[in-house]
Amino acid sequence: MSIDITEVFKVLAKYNKLTNQQMIKVLEKVDPKKLTENLGSYYGSILGLLNHSMMADIDWMRTLGTHLSSLSFIPSLLERYSSAPSPPDQLHWKTLDEYKTVRAEVDELLERLVNSINPSQFKEVLKLERRHGTFEFITWHIILHLFNHETHHRGGVAVMLDQLKVENDYSSLIGKV
Repeated sequence: MSIDITEVFKVLAKYNKLTNQQMIKVLEKVDPKKLTENLGSYYGSILGLLNHSMMADIDWMRTLGTHLSSLSFIPSLLERYSSAPSPPDQLHWKTLDEYKTVRAEVDELLERLVNSINPSQFKEVLKLERRHGTFEFITWHIILHLFNHETHHRGGVAVMLDQLKVENDYSSLIGKV
């Protein structure tokens, strides 16, 4: 049996969107002051970590849209979001409501990206200028990294919620897709 990588990424995009929605529902029950409280992580607060994760999504999607013709529509849809690196404690989205609105847009765009990419492009090697030099990445590795990065940081949010004694269990793929 062979598996179509496009289908795998479609499942991951749907899972990512639904899990982010569930996580936000949990976060909406938390005192807003707690979401910006420094809990000792590298990104400080829950909202700091969420800001970092979304900025990374925006940056990677913009990069893919700049390098792959089937995704050329993406950079213009992300114009209003800064691509400049920022300190870990800088919040682009200062409230959960601000974050929630943009997160929904970014998750929809991520689904659109996965549905729009030409299957032959998954194997393309992209030569990219990053902050620390020039690197070559295989396209499907970038996309997988994007989803893995999201999952990693949702886990960090879960740990911070545990520290705040807030019940949270929003991560299961089974039953979502």
